[in-house]
Amino acid sequence: MATRNLLVIKDARGEVIAAQVEGRRDDEVVSYILPAEPDHTLYRVSNVPAGIFDRVHPAEFQGMITEHVNSDAAEVEAITAEDLRAYYSGL
Repeated sequence: MATRNLLVIKDARGEVIAAQVEGRRDDEVVSYILPAEPDHTLYRVSNVPAGIFDRVHPAEFQGMITEHVNSDAAEVEAITAEDLRAYYSGL
C-alpha cells in the first residue's frame, strides 16, 4: 500500500487542528504549516495510508487523520519549527 508523510498540528487538548502533506510542490516553493499558538504542537506522521488523502469531505478527512494519528500503526514524531526550517534549508 502506498503511503505519504504528513505534518499535523494538535491543539492543547491533543486534537488535530491542521494537516499538510509533507514534501516539496516544485523546485521553487517550499511551504509548511507551523503552530500559531504556544500550546499547539507540531508532529511528523510517517507512512500515512495514501487512501486517506482521497477523502474530499473535510470532516471525513479530519476524522480519518485523527484516527490514524492516534492509532498504534502511526509513526508520530514531535518536531519543531526549527527542525522543519533546518530540513528544508538543507534541500
